[in-house]
Amino acid sequence: MSEFIAENRGADAITRPNWSAVFSVAFCVACLIIVEFLPVSLLTPMAQDLGISEGVAGQSVTVTAFVAMFASLFITQTIQATDRRYVVILFAVLLTLSCLLVSFANSFSLLLIGRACLGLALGGFWAMSASLTMRLVPPRTVPKALSVIFGAVSIALVIAAPLGSFLGELIGWRNVFNAAAVMGVLCIFWIIKSLPSLPGEPSHQKQNTFRLLQRPGVMAGMIAIFMSFAG
Repeated sequence: MSEFIAENRGADAITRPNWSAVFSVAFCVACLIIVEFLPVSLLTPMAQDLGISEGVAGQSVTVTAFVAMFASLFITQTIQATDRRYVVILFAVLLTLSCLLVSFANSFSLLLIGRACLGLALGGFWAMSASLTMRLVPPRTVPKALSVIFGAVSIALVIAAPLGSFLGELIGWRNVFNAAAVMGVLCIFWIIKSLPSLPGEPSHQKQNTFRLLQRPGVMAGMIAIFMSFAG
């Protein structure tokens, strides 16, 4: 929320949409989502290779989710004055590093470290993706740009598990993550080429993310979202 308030003003100065940058952000988001859910369809070969149970191997997804949750809460306060272009590049590097660490993991600990790197990138990107996109297009084009971003999320959620299962049968689970690392490299180069400089705006007020929960309706909305996913 603070990221949106601090940076939404910059969108008014945009006169022409930067669609290449928007699609680079969408591609990066899709890659993050795909890599997040790849282990879901690769648990059996991963567990057999690392000598652990499938239940333990499944914790690699849990670790990513927990790290992403905490990263999303605090990233906007950490990167206040940092150029968002460099932040997005860092997240793409973390995505690539995560895939390589998982691919070469010879122990469960190294696997978790790799997945934690993905969690940092995933949570940080989610916290700023909407406000970042809004700075790339004029106000009249914001709905279309956001639909591109969240459309990429939907596509990634649909194809992640079956794609991982299909490729895992063909090339093995380690090479699946090697292929994902190649996607991460593509993200890095595309972002470097298309994303303009997006300076951050340092806040002069000390903000607490948890104060948002004190606003009317926010806590109820969070509980409703949690219950919808938890069943």
